[in-house]
Amino acid sequence: MATDFDDSQTAEDLMVSSADVRSEIPCARRAVNPLGPIIEIRYVQRPGIGRVYAGGILLAAVVIVGMSLWLMPASGHMGTHRQLGLLPCGFVTMTGYPCPTCGMTTAFAHAVRGQVFDSIRSQPAGFVLALATIMIGGCAASALTVGRYPAINWYRVNPTSFVWYAAVGLVAAWGVKIALGLLDGSLPAR
Repeated sequence: MATDFDDSQTAEDLMVSSADVRSEIPCARRAVNPLGPIIEIRYVQRPGIGRVYAGGILLAAVVIVGMSLWLMPASGHMGTHRQLGLLPCGFVTMTGYPCPTCGMTTAFAHAVRGQVFDSIRSQPAGFVLALATIMIGGCAASALTVGRYPAINWYRVNPTSFVWYAAVGLVAAWGVKIALGLLDGSLPAR
């Protein structure tokens, strides 16, 4: 009877160290997309022009947020834009139901005050846009001060799909606004 060991070997001689086993087993490598990450931190390429551009974006975000703070949210979850001297929504006037963008200004006015539920109730898409405006302002402030900013890798994100998802999101938010208005009795508007 043949054996792989002889009587002179001890138990320690027969044991295989874990380092030997690891070197023989191929380790799984972390999956990395060849196109890079979806969001990456980039340096401003031309510091002078890039920072002026970032300052313009920051100024626009500050003006939008400042106007939203200045406006008082209207009751009824829409109509805040009337404080800017704009006409009432023709869609609401004709049908009694809000258009897809009704309540956006009111949602911004609630969102900058931290009234999340009222902002979502006014227009869910408006709440998302208000958060996006604040985030874009923060990114612009970062680019202005530090010279780096987060950027979307458009090679990984299909712009056409992005636009379609945004359009479907807007229509879904419109549906939610109408459904909530019907549930609480505020629609149809009279």
